[in-house]
Formats: sequence, structure tokens, C-alpha cells
Amino acid sequence: MLYEIPQNNPGVNIKYRLIGSLFNLSRLRSKNLTHITTVTQLQYADNNAAHAHTTNHLQQSVNNFHAAYSRFGLTVNTAKTKILAQPPSRSALPDFLILIVGKDIDRVEHFPYLGSLFSVQCTSAKDVENRLTAAHAAFGRLTSRVFLNKDLNYTTKLMVYHAVVASTLLYGCETCTLYRRDLKKLEQFHGRKLRQLLQINWEDHVTKNAVLERGRTRSIEAIIISHRLRWSGHVVRMDETRLPREILFRELPTGKRPHGRPLERYKNQLKQTPQKTNIDVKTWETIARDHPLWRRTIHQGSDHFHRMRREEAEEKRQRRKARAVLPHALATIFCDQCPRLFWARIGLISHKPAFCPS
Repeated sequence: MLYEIPQNNPGVNIKYRLIGSLFNLSRLRSKNLTHITTVTQLQYADNNAAHAHTTNHLQQSVNNFHAAYSRFGLTVNTAKTKILAQPPSRSALPDFLILIVGKDIDRVEHFPYLGSLFSVQCTSAKDVENRLTAAHAAFGRLTSRVFLNKDLNYTTKLMVYHAVVASTLLYGCETCTLYRRDLKKLEQFHGRKLRQLLQINWEDHVTKNAVLERGRTRSIEAIIISHRLRWSGHVVRMDETRLPREILFRELPTGKRPHGRPLERYKNQLKQTPQKTNIDVKTWETIARDHPLWRRTIHQGSDHFHRMRREEAEEKRQRRKARAVLPHALATIFCDQCPRLFWARIGLISHKPAFCPS
């Protein structure tokens, strides 16, 4: 359930225009070739998700589904049916009841569906924690048999790691809105497991870039960028009647954002992705329609991002090492009772009572 802006029609209205640049929101102000569609349900196999803005509309949709299922001799599993209510920003959600054949449906704050975890906060934080837990479990099940097995070489272990652990960690990452704190957690897991697999201890003083080179892999951010570009190109090549393409090129026709800096949306990160990979934002949709060309562009762009990220990390490391030497060379405040030098006056003040009592 999506509980935000009340409206007359059940479901969620989306306004979209497939002609024009994806990131140009002014194209949605046009009156030509601009359409509005209502999303009332999302079906996959024997599962169904109903969307509504108000409790009355949600109850109406539930009743309609129950009546339709009854005609075919089917029943709704009330034990597995849950309500996920997402309130507007900085506001509390009122209490309400949704009934199916007189039974109250439970409300939850997060709900697992098709390997992903949906939460009330509309962020991917809970989903990232879920992916980390699943990847930890996958790595633990293979530790003694594969990763610590001396009869297997490192090439085989790395192939198993990428096929099982990394794929579990990054499941569905191409559609997630990941913040810097989420990427940091994923990068830490990636580096820690590679060090454990390659038997690199912290006493060895091996940098993160060196660990990635030994593991013959890239950073998590570079892999996510590659997956995101591949998925966005797949959606751009879809037929105009497909719902994923309509949702990607859409905007909500009603409602307004709250004051202050809004939460970063998926479209914002998708716009930053071509810029990070040296892909022209104005022509990327044209390139994406040519599948072989887009695949080569993704490989070149992800390699460019990984190379720039490695160089930036190395420059940052060199600056940090240089700062460790600078304080003694630039110290200009000295103690009049001992030969010690200080970088700031507060160091001299705290030094005198303890080491140079008067």
C-alpha cells in the first residue's frame, strides 16, 4: 500500500512521456504525447500486490480481488497477506483496518518479496542489511569446503566467490537507490571476504586496490554501476506499452515535495552514472537502443570508473602519508623550557603542566 496523496481513483496515477530525454522533466509539462496511467496491481506468478492511496481504495481493491478469485474457486491466503503502509514524510500514519472475509490483515514495517526487502522508510537500508546477512551465510557455508580447502587453487575459489557470494550480495542492486553509507557497508564486506579468501592479514599492510587486483575483480560500486547501466539500457529497449518503461519515464501528477533537501531518488543516481563512466548523458538513450554498442560502452565506462577510482584512492593515500611527515617540518611553536616543537598553541598549553612544570 502506498499512502500519500488522496485521489478519486483507486491505484497510483503516473504521468509519463516516452519522447525526449529521460532526465528532462520539462518534457512532462507538454500536452502532446503525454499519458497518465493508473497502477492498481502488480502480478508475478501466483502473487499479487495491490496499490492504493487511501484505505477505502485499498479495501475496495481487496474486495474486488477476493470476488474475482472466488469465481475461479481460489482463495486468498490471509496468513501470507500483509499491508505495508508508507506515510508521507514527517507525518504519522493513522490506524486503520483492512478486512478479507472478516479477517484483519496484519501491518508490517518490512516485507520480503522475490529476494528483496521492502520497508516503510522507502530506502534500501533494510534490503542492504538483508543482502549482507544472506551473503555472510553463503560465505560461511562454503568456508571449510571451498575457501579454506588447500586442494583448490585461488582461481577456483575466486570463481566460486563471484558465482555464489557476490551474486547473493548484489541481487537486485541495479534497481536499488544506494546511499554512500550503504555502499560503504557493501565495500567493507567485499574487501573483508577477499582478504579472508586470499589469506591476507592486516599486518601485511596490503591496500584495498592491491586486494582487488589480487582478487582479479573490481569494487562493488563499479559492479553496481555496470549492472545499473545494463538494466537501464534493457528498459529503454522495451516496447512502449511495457509498464517498467512507463514507470522509468514517469512522474507523479499530484503532490509536492517537503521543505528541505529531499531524499535522493533512483533517477538522480541513474543520471550520475553516465557522468561517472564518461558516457554522454544526452546521447546515452540512443546508444542503449543498439545492444552490442551499449554493451561495449558499459564495459569501457565501468573500466574507466574503476581506473579513476583506483587513481583517486592512491592519490588520497599519498596525501595521507605526506601529512604524517608534515607536522614536524612545519611546526613553528616551540617550548621555552625544552626543544619540543608544536603545530598549534593548544599543544604547547597542554604540554607545559605535564612535562615542563614551572
